[in-house]
Amino acid sequence: MTLKKIKQFLGKKHKKAIVFAHYIKYFSLKQPKQKQIIVCFDGLFPHGGLVDRLKGIVSFYQIAQVLGYDFKIIFNKPFELSTFLQPHLVDWQMDANNLILHPTKTKTMYLVNNFNVNPLKMIQNSKAKQFYVYANIDYGKTIFTELNSQQLENKWRNDFNQLFKKSKLLETKLNAITTEQFIAFHSRFTTLMGDFKDTTTKFLSKDEQDALCNNLVTIINRVKAEHNKNAFVFSDSINFINFAKQKAQVKSIKGYPFHMDNFNNNNNTDGHLKTLIDFFMIAKSDTVYFLNVKPMYNSSFSKYAAIVGQANFEVLEA
Repeated sequence: MTLKKIKQFLGKKHKKAIVFAHYIKYFSLKQPKQKQIIVCFDGLFPHGGLVDRLKGIVSFYQIAQVLGYDFKIIFNKPFELSTFLQPHLVDWQMDANNLILHPTKTKTMYLVNNFNVNPLKMIQNSKAKQFYVYANIDYGKTIFTELNSQQLENKWRNDFNQLFKKSKLLETKLNAITTEQFIAFHSRFTTLMGDFKDTTTKFLSKDEQDALCNNLVTIINRVKAEHNKNAFVFSDSINFINFAKQKAQVKSIKGYPFHMDNFNNNNNTDGHLKTLIDFFMIAKSDTVYFLNVKPMYNSSFSKYAAIVGQANFEVLEA
């Protein structure tokens, strides 16, 4: 067995131990009343950012629809999801007092970053009735093999809207921002600009940062000249946001970029609120431009915001 496989094996054992220690307090010989899928964000594991979590939620809501299972969400870490997104057409809220761990009829599924499985078949082939799921992937292509890309996007948006409506807090904050037509520019740097620590480690020198930012501003100015509209810039780098505002006629949303799995103060409601505001502001734009110039990183944040808002989406690489 290679060192990599040994690490993977030990990692799986460790995660199973974490899950067992968490759910043992719910042990019961009372069987679940109905077939049920529960997607969990309870602080046991990192899941990535907002969109990663939404991918996991929507995927397993789709599976629940296909199989006729009841669907619930436990999302209380790093914040209560209902603070920003509330149930719309589906009562997905789960009372922790109703959790059950039955020795044979309950199953936990850890699928974070696991692209190599078919969760629909896993649940179909299981003898369990109730599933506690940890996931952060859009399995739409695996679940609905007959649908093309546009059809998958339409279904994802419809299912998202069945699940969620904006809270009054989020709606009020969004309504306070300009409603004039605008385009959006989005970028992801992770550690390149030295803003924060992340799972990546690459860091650019000051000269390299300036060169990259100047290149991006040139792209922004070129694209903006093609539109007679306002422009907003969204990014995980406050340094780039400030640079772009100085060098181009673009606006930004007040506050500092905040990543759900990479911060110290995870109870910062304002930080999480900004993430949701960014997402739905991008969704409201006419066109979303994702800036992805080397050595920058890919992101699905603006792509899924565009899907929700039915906005045009384009990747700009040069």
